[in-house]
Amino acid sequence: FMWYKAWVQSIDQSKTGLQATLIVRHPDDNKLYVNFDQDIFTLIREAKCLDRMGIEIPESAKIALMQEEKFKTFYRQLNWALAEYDRIVSEVIPVTAMVLRPHFKDMEWKLRP
Repeated sequence: FMWYKAWVQSIDQSKTGLQATLIVRHPDDNKLYVNFDQDIFTLIREAKCLDRMGIEIPESAKIALMQEEKFKTFYRQLNWALAEYDRIVSEVIPVTAMVLRPHFKDMEWKLRP
């Protein structure tokens, strides 16, 4: 099972994505985005398949598998929050934006990558 050995070795590489900053600012459009490595979801899907086939999966993959719902929920909630923030900021009229600027700056500071 050469593919299995390669997969086991790729687990730690995939899990390094969990150490990355969750929110990043794109340099071109200056918008905030969720920085979640999709390799984690691939690892979880592959671990599920191997488990169903009766193949032993490493402990670190089991841990990721147990946290699947948490990862998905956090990813969805962060995406939703950033989309809502962008939507609200874009709907504020310029006159009101001047008054709300300190609040926007505070929110940007709290969301900073």
